[in-house]
Amino acid sequence: KKNDIFFAIKGKKNDGNLFLKEAFRKGASLAVVNRINKYVKKNKQIKVKNSLDFLTKTSKIVRANSNGTIIAITGSCGKTSLKELLAKTLAKFGKVTFSPRSFNNKYGVPLSLFNLNPSHKYGIFEVGMDKKGEIDSLSKIIKPDIGIITNISYAHAKNFKNIKQIALAKSEIINNINHGGIIVLNADDQFFNLHKKIALKRNLKILTFSTTKNSSIRLNYIKKEKNKFKISVIVGKKNKHFYVASNFENYIKNLLAAIAIISIFKDITKLEKNIFYNLKIPNGRGDISKIKFRNKNIFLIDESYNSNPLSLKSAIKNFNSIKTFNKKHMILGDMLELGKHSKSLHQAISTIINSTSIDKVSVLGKHIKETYKNIHNKKKGLILKENLQIFNLIKNNLNNNDYLMIKGSNSTGLHSVVNTLKKGSIYAL
Repeated sequence: KKNDIFFAIKGKKNDGNLFLKEAFRKGASLAVVNRINKYVKKNKQIKVKNSLDFLTKTSKIVRANSNGTIIAITGSCGKTSLKELLAKTLAKFGKVTFSPRSFNNKYGVPLSLFNLNPSHKYGIFEVGMDKKGEIDSLSKIIKPDIGIITNISYAHAKNFKNIKQIALAKSEIINNINHGGIIVLNADDQFFNLHKKIALKRNLKILTFSTTKNSSIRLNYIKKEKNKFKISVIVGKKNKHFYVASNFENYIKNLLAAIAIISIFKDITKLEKNIFYNLKIPNGRGDISKIKFRNKNIFLIDESYNSNPLSLKSAIKNFNSIKTFNKKHMILGDMLELGKHSKSLHQAISTIINSTSIDKVSVLGKHIKETYKNIHNKKKGLILKENLQIFNLIKNNLNNNDYLMIKGSNSTGLHSVVNTLKKGSIYAL
């Protein structure tokens, strides 16, 4: 965009130096390059040995000059949803900057830090990983005052022998929280005690959240009141209720995590009861739209942003909780990057599906067929060979006002199919 700085990074497939002219055509003020481009003014270029290293080092300087409270979020799933929920709520109390979309890797984290300026009261950054050591290096750049680990599951499991290794890799964030800082932990997670032990060694303050156990923030009850849900939360020894638009399990857990963080800055019992009510679920993470397809209406549950065992189990549970007299259909794509764990983890999903009220399950992909094999025959839908067949399935197999949930890993292409369907959407719920 106009006045942006363009970092020309040379990657495995593309070389950012080749896009210099285009960047300046779009209004770039300056470019950091590996080599000088003779077609662009020399005084508009800074030549460095490694553009990515320069981006990282410079972002550390931007971070060091921030007076705001810096929050870093990691975990196997729910990072982006929690970041959005937290950012939109904290924006009511002060100026906030946060990672765009899922900018959580070695490119996204420094780029996100560049948006920090002295007027920001809060900075919220997402931290992802594919292998051991990545969270360590990224959280060293962010230097958070507050860290949070949402949960541990077999996401990006291909580079790990077991789930404990994933938990230890996620715990790297704890070691880089600033002295005297705070870690927020999920007391319901199987690795809670491991993470708590690591945090205690660093003398960090520990805040916890749970749907069932004694913790800093605990769910008391949820009940439906007309078209919204009343959620009662126990904060220390006090009780506080809020109104929310969804009772989906993953949303409620993110809400409890957000409340735990907000409690650091504000007296939760004094917050307005509708403070969370109008906050929308990010696209692709369980949002519901009523779409018009040919001559019928369909309720589309968009879970297409990504898929791993924990997020898929949660999505199935949420779908099962929807009360309707119409049929519930599901289209599942592969859960990717699971390595040697893939077969058993896909097989385990069928047991969960069989215990639900979901009517038909269709699949698209190689690994998800392991799930399909063990689904009860009456629940078996179609085995699809390509994304375009989804449109025929909706046309031929769904009735007016039926529900359809679509979920799969990002690179399956299901996200773009859902976006195509949404373009004809009447309204979002």
